Amino acid sequence: MTISPTDRLAARGRSHTQLRELLDARAPILHAHERETLLDAADALLFDETEAPAKRAAAHALLEQLVEAERWESRPAGEARAALDGCGDLAITQHDAR
Repeated sequence: MTISPTDRLAARGRSHTQLRELLDARAPILHAHERETLLDAADALLFDETEAPAKRAAAHALLEQLVEAERWESRPAGEARAALDGCGDLAITQHDAR
């Protein structure tokens, strides 16, 4: 089954919205700069910015730190990570996962 570019862009937009909703639900436990790091990475992925892979890696590291510090549970952090990754181009996400 082939996914059209329009469908893929719509899916990326839905992932971005999902990430915003997850962050809104956890607003009391996130510092402003942490929220900004996660949203900046999502924006960079959504708009295919050249620094998107680095921002994605920084966002993943932040999510890991939040779990390790017991400020965020593993499952919601995994949901945020999946939503963040969904903001990006599939080729970038698969390449960076290797």
